[in-house]
Amino acid sequence: MTQVVWQLHLHQPWRLGRFRYLDLGSGRSYFDHPRNLEIFRRVADRSYRPALDRLLNLFDEFDEFRLSLSVTGTFLEQAREAAPDVVERLQALVGTGRVGLVAETYYHSLAFLMPPPELREEVELHRELLRQTFHQDPRTLRMTELAYSDQLARFAEARGFRAMLAEGWPGILHGNSPTYRYCAVSAPTLTVLMRHFPLSDDIAFRFSARDWSEYPLTSEKFARWLAATPGDFIGLFMDFETFGEHQPAESGILEFLTHLPGAVRSYPQLAWATVDEAAQGPPRDTVASPEIVTWADERRDLGAWLGNDLQRSALEAAQKVGRLVRLTEETELWTDWRRLLTSDHFYYMYVGGNPADRRVHQHFSNYPNPFDAYANYMNALTDLRRRALAASGHPA
Repeated sequence: MTQVVWQLHLHQPWRLGRFRYLDLGSGRSYFDHPRNLEIFRRVADRSYRPALDRLLNLFDEFDEFRLSLSVTGTFLEQAREAAPDVVERLQALVGTGRVGLVAETYYHSLAFLMPPPELREEVELHRELLRQTFHQDPRTLRMTELAYSDQLARFAEARGFRAMLAEGWPGILHGNSPTYRYCAVSAPTLTVLMRHFPLSDDIAFRFSARDWSEYPLTSEKFARWLAATPGDFIGLFMDFETFGEHQPAESGILEFLTHLPGAVRSYPQLAWATVDEAAQGPPRDTVASPEIVTWADERRDLGAWLGNDLQRSALEAAQKVGRLVRLTEETELWTDWRRLLTSDHFYYMYVGGNPADRRVHQHFSNYPNPFDAYANYMNALTDLRRRALAASGHPA
């Protein structure tokens, strides 16, 4: 029996508004609150509501259907303001008892690159948010952008997690398949579940590509591919916005979602499972990753966020400001700083790489170029530094 593990990720960042050097000390918010809520409402109309409604119907129709969700804190903050009915739909899904929740950093941030205890605190903030919102205590950890390494595996084990998600990248599998459970070599009690990136990307990136040799992708065809894939489980990890936003409704993606469980039912060797259920079996082998592997870009490393001098400069500055913020007890300073750690801000500063990667970065950015993204970010961070110095009793 091969388990199909479908894990959907829900995230929206707090995007920055225009913050000029002349705005330093003005008291202006760094974040364009109205625009963030406007974007959320638009995506809710295109993706969240229609896809969630279809998923709720699937849970009514198919008793065997299972799903896993990762929902960031910044997503829930915006949803509660912009579209509280989206939160209610998510609660209804989790209330079926057949949805597994995945923990991560509250702010979908680069906290794992900050000095301790930032990572631990953000993960605990997120776990508590999930407990309060969904009454479920997650036992599986997903790091921001599916980051994974031996060190992060040790962190997950020390925090009591039973499993961690990772990209099924050949560089760490050494010829093995991502469709088997692995044990982290650095954390013997932690099960590592890998993303099957070719099958995941067939839906997330290639579904509406008319020049793709497999176009059009039907639920029957995809279920046939799943049935022909050997292993303990098949990890289909992707953004929730795949359904209706990244792949528009007119592409047929919502119909694909609706019909896939029925197509999977035709194959008795396939069964749906949550991440926690998939992690319960014995591991096939150990996996080691001395360096951080992610699911982003061609190289699958940290280059999407730290691949150039702009990004590295911004991260170093954020680390220094964080030390000042931690000397204060002002909640607003901590919140602003942590929102500035969200990985999206660094993603917008991407320069170079291959053309395909560059197009993806530009598609998601709200800046005309990476240099404007860097300048805007650094202006906000400089202002936050001044506020932190004043709050801690130091001259600016």
